[in-house]
Amino acid sequence: MKKIAVIITIFILLLTGSRLLWLQLFIQSHQPYAEGGQIDLRDFDFQHHTLTLDGEWAFYPSSWLMDENNPPMPPTYIQVPDGWDEVFQEGELTPYGYGSYHLKLLIDPEKAFTFSMRVPSIRSAAEVYVDGHLIAAAGELGENRQQTVAKNVPFTASFETKGQSEIDIIMQVANFQDPRNGGIVRSIKFGREEMIFRETQLSITMQLLVAVVLILHAIYSVILYLLGNKDRRLLFFSVLTISIMFYYLLGSDDKLLSFWFPINYDWGFIFVHLSMVGIGYSLLQCIEPWLPRHLNRSKQGFALICACASVLAMLLPTRYVVTIQGVYIVLLAVPIVITMMLMLGRTIKDIRHNVFLLLAILAFVNSILWDVLLLITGIKVISYPFDLIITIACLATLWFKDYVKVHADTKELAQKLQKADLLKDEFLASTSHELRNPLHSIINMSKAVLEREAAVLSHKSVNDLETVLAVGKRMSLLLNDLLDVMSLKENTKKLHLGTVSIHTIVVAVLDMLRFMMEGKPVHFVNQIPKDFHKVLADENRVIQIVFNLVHNAVKFTNEGAITLSGYTTGEGMAKIVIADTGIGVDAETMQRIFEPYEQGTVSKTIIEGGFGLGLNISKRLIELHGGTLEAQSVVGQGSTFAFTLPLSDEADSHDTDEKKQELKSQERMASQSNVETNRSPACNRPRILVVDDEPINLRVIETILANEKYEVVTVTSGLKALACIWSQEWDLVISDVMMPKMSGYELVRSIRKQFTMTDLPVLLLTARSQPHDIENGFLAGANDYVIKPVDALELRSRVEALTKVKRSIQELHRMEAAWLQAQIEPHFLFNTLNAILTLSELDSDRTSKLVEALSDFLRESYNFQNVEALVPLENELRLIQAYLYIQQERFGERIQVVWELEAETDVLIPSLTIQPLIENALKHGILKRAEGGTIHIRMIDYTTHLEITVADDGVGMNEEQLAKLLQMEKRPSRSIGLINTHIRLQHHYGQGLRITSKLHEGTTVSFVVLAKNTNESIRCIASR
Repeated sequence: MKKIAVIITIFILLLTGSRLLWLQLFIQSHQPYAEGGQIDLRDFDFQHHTLTLDGEWAFYPSSWLMDENNPPMPPTYIQVPDGWDEVFQEGELTPYGYGSYHLKLLIDPEKAFTFSMRVPSIRSAAEVYVDGHLIAAAGELGENRQQTVAKNVPFTASFETKGQSEIDIIMQVANFQDPRNGGIVRSIKFGREEMIFRETQLSITMQLLVAVVLILHAIYSVILYLLGNKDRRLLFFSVLTISIMFYYLLGSDDKLLSFWFPINYDWGFIFVHLSMVGIGYSLLQCIEPWLPRHLNRSKQGFALICACASVLAMLLPTRYVVTIQGVYIVLLAVPIVITMMLMLGRTIKDIRHNVFLLLAILAFVNSILWDVLLLITGIKVISYPFDLIITIACLATLWFKDYVKVHADTKELAQKLQKADLLKDEFLASTSHELRNPLHSIINMSKAVLEREAAVLSHKSVNDLETVLAVGKRMSLLLNDLLDVMSLKENTKKLHLGTVSIHTIVVAVLDMLRFMMEGKPVHFVNQIPKDFHKVLADENRVIQIVFNLVHNAVKFTNEGAITLSGYTTGEGMAKIVIADTGIGVDAETMQRIFEPYEQGTVSKTIIEGGFGLGLNISKRLIELHGGTLEAQSVVGQGSTFAFTLPLSDEADSHDTDEKKQELKSQERMASQSNVETNRSPACNRPRILVVDDEPINLRVIETILANEKYEVVTVTSGLKALACIWSQEWDLVISDVMMPKMSGYELVRSIRKQFTMTDLPVLLLTARSQPHDIENGFLAGANDYVIKPVDALELRSRVEALTKVKRSIQELHRMEAAWLQAQIEPHFLFNTLNAILTLSELDSDRTSKLVEALSDFLRESYNFQNVEALVPLENELRLIQAYLYIQQERFGERIQVVWELEAETDVLIPSLTIQPLIENALKHGILKRAEGGTIHIRMIDYTTHLEITVADDGVGMNEEQLAKLLQMEKRPSRSIGLINTHIRLQHHYGQGLRITSKLHEGTTVSFVVLAKNTNESIRCIASR
């Protein structure tokens, strides 16, 4: 701590001492001042000093002294530098107007020098006359806003004295743009030309120094951002330094940017205010990690205010922007104050590690205190930039220190990662060795059982065992990949070279991988001829190379072809080309496709399984053979891999050797036959649709559920699954999550657009067990999930639970419809019998017809034993006609019926679907009106579908009632019949009732039957 205290003390002494030295160099101790419009400079030392023309000047308001036709009024004496706001009208302040300043300088006539005046700021247009001659001008003078052109920029005017004892200076000034103080508002420097030039150049040099420092910091910040970890604070720091530079170069006395660039008066103000906003906003972004939580929440509001202030600065006229300059000062000051407080707080907590932060604070505070002191005392001095430079340098040193620490930490972390990578390779190698023995045992035992019991086992059991063998051999190749990684890294891989037939190996590999193609519209094209020249290679390694490359093509090709071709080059090499029509690889991924454990992003591959080692191992094995592996790809069109192997010198016409080699290769590779997955439907068994892009996974799930009483159908994509779901009724959908083209999440969301969670349960299979992955499944609409690899007991239990839920809901709907039917009959019979008794005393013919209608109604009602059954439309119409006849006899002319039948009556529809609609229209529609109404029954055949509509002109419903009508949780008790009908229609056709209604105008209910013979559902082809 003592050492830090000493450093701080020395730092403060240096800051103060340099300031005092600067003042000593540029302050004139015997500064004369103007009195009564003149200054006596006869004894002034012009050889070594300059002075400011401060004091009382004669001022002629609203008058041009150089206009001979306009004699001046008596002068008023005003202080310079200062505004003229109180001069024009007594008791009223205004910065706008025009007038003339007059000052006489008394000099020694023997001192004939070339003098210069440095004018930093006159608002907002001026002309300077010396002894009646115009020597400088800024802008154009006028007596109103339209005539005046503002140009408030610093300028230097020089003139010679030729032995005269008096210099007469007149400045004509006009201001109609700047709402601040008008006139001469800053001190005018006066002295010998070379002295004024030297001081001006020194001031400009100091400002340029600050600008260069700021630009350099901005440049290295951008470079660090581009080359580093893309920390946004670096960009904001660059914006901060650029904004400070603009503010410094436009707000200082010399306004250097106005000389370098054609910036007019208005744009000068705009840039200054934008730079103030830029400093405040970017500074707040730079210290974002330091901000307390309550201030961090206000950051967006501050950003919005900054955006509005920036827009106002560019759109509002200058005179209005200046009036709200306080807002911009607040936007600049608030972040500076917050930053200083946070920096001070961090320094106090840990001064040892934040010493540069403390030095930056001290330099910045020192600069502010001296500026305030000079402002109060009125001392004029050349711009002193070193405090600001030291502040920026200390902050930059602090950040460089942090980056050095980050670099050191990164280097240390890289060493740890290298060790971890080595341990990982060792772990994978040891694990692979441990897994090989049990895996080979499984393969050998499965093969022995298959050979021994093939004649006894069923065809399905034989297929299952063959699948186990194929999967086992595929796992064996993956384990070999893991072992090869270690040996290739240690350069211990040895090749057993021999004469190898590429054609034979390709045929064997394609046979082994054919099981992966089941269900995919992809086919192999082998263009390598049988007599293709043999190569000098390690047969096992060539098998591994071809397997990895073709397997990669299979994974990333969803449709089209995988073509293998070969030719010889003039360099004694055989070139094998594997081209696919898959998803392709972008240029960025192509650069790292041969790196180990590289599989591309999940969004691009959407493939599970494998370690991403195949391409890396293939490349290194090919290079061990002296060949090369190249890849080309176009996203959306496919990829091409080409590798070379040296040709063998031996003749390739030995048929016996070729046959032996082919038999040997085929013995290593187990071929898989295509398995027909279409099953005959079972009437009472739960129907399950399984979706997975890997045929092996489909076969595993089939095997797990084989002993259960389920009807299982498998498909290999989400699109095929949707086709089956829309065409048939299912009790459960089991879907993998990661699939090409349509993921499991997308499939579930599509299902939920039509089916509720109880109408069609969905069980997701996922290899990802993180909470957010499982949550995504539930948010998409899944009922349950099982983590892969699948446990057979868990899968069976969850499948049983979900199918029972579905069947229970179906039974509930069936019982509800039956209950409705049972409830209708007693009430309806009682009312109908009363009507028959009444008519029997009045009209025997009508009584007979009514009894006949009741008989028809009861007969048709009792025919509907299964409310889930499809019945001819004719039967439903007979029921409706009998029901309406009875109701018309009861209510007379209050019920009018209009029929519009444009359909065949042999069409099959779900039972009891139209009658509840008509009953609802009567009870809750037209019979609620005293005069009754009309029911319109319309059935129109559109070839592809039949539309059935029941409309009434009854009391209707408002929007709130209509919205609740088909919502299960909000339905009124009277709408239970509609709900039941709606659900049953959804089960059959995927869409239910469509209801429109207007209060006091009536209601229309309609539904669609998708085909004339709806009992024959569209056949779903479940290919693998």
